[in-house]
Amino acid sequence: MASKGKADPDLDDFLSKVDQIESIVKTLKYGDDTQVKTAMQEADTMLAHAKTHKGHFPEDLGPVEPGDEDLPKTKTGFSKTMINSAPTTTSNPERPGTDVPQFDSANQDSFMAAMEADANERAERRKKRQKEANVIKEKGNEEFRQGNYEKALEYYSEALQKVKDNTVLYTNRAQTLIKLHKYEEALTDCDWALRVFPNCIKAHIHMGRAHMGLGQYEKARECLHKAQECDPKRETAIKEYLSEVDRLEQKETQEAQAKQLFDSGDESAQTVVQLLEKVCKPEQLPLFYSGGFTLICSRLQTVEDKTLFRTNGGIDLFSSHPCFSRCIASQPRSLSQEQLTMLTAGIEMLAMACTENESNQQQLLGINNFSENILQFMEVKIKGQGRLMKSACVTLLHRLTLSELGRSTVIRVFNLTRLITVLFELIRTNVTIAITAGSVLNNLALDKMFKSKLRDKIDVDVLPAFESLLKDGCSGQACVLPTCVTTMMNLATDTIIRDKLCERQDLWKAVMDLMAQHKECLEQPISVELVESLLGLLSNLTFTVSPQHKEHALNICKQCLEFCKKFKHYKLIVSRSLGVLSHVLPKSIPSVDWLCTENGAEILMYHVKSEEDAENRKHALKGLTACTQINELARIFVVDHKGLGTLIRLLKADDEILIGNSALSLGHCTQVPKVCAALAKTDIIKDLLVLARDGKRPAVQQNCAILIAKLAQGDSRHLSRLRELHGVDILHTCMKHLK
Repeated sequence: MASKGKADPDLDDFLSKVDQIESIVKTLKYGDDTQVKTAMQEADTMLAHAKTHKGHFPEDLGPVEPGDEDLPKTKTGFSKTMINSAPTTTSNPERPGTDVPQFDSANQDSFMAAMEADANERAERRKKRQKEANVIKEKGNEEFRQGNYEKALEYYSEALQKVKDNTVLYTNRAQTLIKLHKYEEALTDCDWALRVFPNCIKAHIHMGRAHMGLGQYEKARECLHKAQECDPKRETAIKEYLSEVDRLEQKETQEAQAKQLFDSGDESAQTVVQLLEKVCKPEQLPLFYSGGFTLICSRLQTVEDKTLFRTNGGIDLFSSHPCFSRCIASQPRSLSQEQLTMLTAGIEMLAMACTENESNQQQLLGINNFSENILQFMEVKIKGQGRLMKSACVTLLHRLTLSELGRSTVIRVFNLTRLITVLFELIRTNVTIAITAGSVLNNLALDKMFKSKLRDKIDVDVLPAFESLLKDGCSGQACVLPTCVTTMMNLATDTIIRDKLCERQDLWKAVMDLMAQHKECLEQPISVELVESLLGLLSNLTFTVSPQHKEHALNICKQCLEFCKKFKHYKLIVSRSLGVLSHVLPKSIPSVDWLCTENGAEILMYHVKSEEDAENRKHALKGLTACTQINELARIFVVDHKGLGTLIRLLKADDEILIGNSALSLGHCTQVPKVCAALAKTDIIKDLLVLARDGKRPAVQQNCAILIAKLAQGDSRHLSRLRELHGVDILHTCMKHLK
């Protein structure tokens, strides 16, 4: 090995011992007892020689550790191991007649105890770091809520220094980075979050948002679809993000097309830009600006024109124009007629720019103090040009609330209580403003967020104004009442709001009085529209039971039956009347008894037999089922007017609600003598067994099982058929559905 230079005898001696050591190791591992004993003696000899050997090894290895003083000393320090010349052995089962070394169990226990202690110590350290990271994370969350994104970023990064496998910290930091438009860094954090937890829905969503910021729309959609796969229950929220992707892509496309059109020298496109430049000249009279705004408004006809208006600062005129921005922020009564005229023209221009253009709507609604400035002009009572300005503001709001994005943004940025109060007040003014204000209310009521934000204060801020409208008929503005009632009908789909509506005695009375009043004027279209909306509101109010519901049930029943009898050509009125009856009759015995004495069962049976309207049939059958349960006249009418055959045919309908109510009504009719005997001529038992066995709704299975039992009790032939089809076991199985 030392082919060059002078030979080293000590090194040669050391290397010669290597072969001896390897031989000893092999003997210890594979030799028999005699060979092992000889090898150990050789090892002891070598060890003894090593104690006095002067070689190439360092003399000093540092201070002696406690407990090392009694260990055998070597040239390299203190050896902590010695060869045991008489090790404990045990028989090797694979090689009979040989022994293998036996490890000391005490050493094993010590080793395992040390490992466990080390694991516990590391767990405690991690727990401590996690606790510290959580404290820092909460500081970051608070800064994020305050909009201090740079500071939040610092806290999240500091927390990640404590624990590097926390998904929440990565997604929180990614969200912060998106707010700071650092999209590439956000993608990196999302990637780390997904390494920690591959199904992290927030990581997929934020990754999609980061791709949106980078203009990578297809990648954004892919990430959002992955998020949807992780949690299908979040479909609604993810659809909103997907809609945002579509809007951003559309916005980018529109801007590119508008620029291309402008660069091509298109006269209309260049005129919009030129007018915007002129109208921004400072220190001009209000009349100059009014004319400019009016000209621009007339030019905003195409998507490209509206896009160029936005990209060239048109929307920002609200807050940046030298005259408009100052006047819109001023007290309305302090402005001259010329200034109000200028504001009116500007608002009309913005309304036109926002018509069917969500990008323009979003930018306008994002302007600071937009909602406050608009509301103060809607609230103030001034005549002349001030009224025109008020009308322009309401029209602008109407345009904004026509789109889903516009509605949700208006609800977010406006003080809803104040806005609704103003709208109800405007409904009492001239016809034009009243209709537009009512339309704004109706549009807002379509949004779920609107309902949730109104729940707490609707009975204080909204319902008194609504009841007042119903009582006085809007001071002659009856044309807007249907819209207002429809708004309340939409709000009543919310359970909490519906309960608050039901509690108000004045509301029930006002609705019933107004409906009775306009029932006599159905030759007028406005009365037809109003009755339709009132019936829609009643349908929602009667969906749940309340004390007022029971109190007014008979009056409601009388009104609805009259509509069904006398006004058959008003299809929506009849349909909604049947819907109200289907809610009222099952919960009011007096209403059922009155209706049956007034031939109401005949009306209901007519619609059950009719195949013109599936929804009417469903409502009529539910009402008829309530009648046959309570009133004997109804049961006899069904039996005597060939109703049994119709009900049996409905057992084969596709709609399980129809099937369940048909079975229930037939069960009621079995109380009429000879009905069970008459049904023995059909194969109804077989049909009912199939439904009882295969029905998807427990209520349907229950009703079919009950009817089978009643038929079997009423006529022995049904019982025989039941046994013949081995239906007793099926019937017993279905009994678990009985309550």
